[in-house]
Amino acid sequence: MAVTRSEASQIAERIAPIFPQVLNEYDFGKYPAAEYARFRAAFSGLTATLNDIQGALVWKWGHWGKSNYPQHHRDMIAEVHTLWPLYIASGVSTSSSNTFQWWYGRINRRTAYITVAFVTHLIHHNEPLPIIDQHNFRAMNSLLGCVRNGWRPKKKPSNWDDIASLKSFMVLLLGFLPGASFSELDRFLMMYGRNYAVR
Repeated sequence: MAVTRSEASQIAERIAPIFPQVLNEYDFGKYPAAEYARFRAAFSGLTATLNDIQGALVWKWGHWGKSNYPQHHRDMIAEVHTLWPLYIASGVSTSSSNTFQWWYGRINRRTAYITVAFVTHLIHHNEPLPIIDQHNFRAMNSLLGCVRNGWRPKKKPSNWDDIASLKSFMVLLLGFLPGASFSELDRFLMMYGRNYAVR
């Protein structure tokens, strides 16, 4: 699935004129930047507390500022908190793919992928690693479809390879978007996938 330099250049040319407008659609009220920075520091420093884990997952699920959210999300928070000391003791935190596989092997249910990917992102955000979800994955596939005839992409991300593919797509694309940061491109793709890409 690897994107080529020619494809990345064509995609960059396509999105550059709308990049600032789409980026500005990101809602920092719903996803506060200061809190996100705090969660990244706590998880990557392996010092996350129950409060950090709850806050980070509530942030990711779009429940920031709400006290009433689904029970299955409360259960997931409790599960991540219970597993956190075991993860630290495992010694796998030196590798993002090992981190992902460790968590996915322990919270392996249909709804866990995005949560496991986000926990992995927070721990390894410095690589950099994208915050994968259906929106930025859809955006990547939609943009590739604009430059690849007959492109038949996978609908939703479900494994480590999907994270690696999105990361390599973004890293190559950034080479043709001077001045844009990895996190800005991640937010752009989220909003593009949510509001513009064909579902």
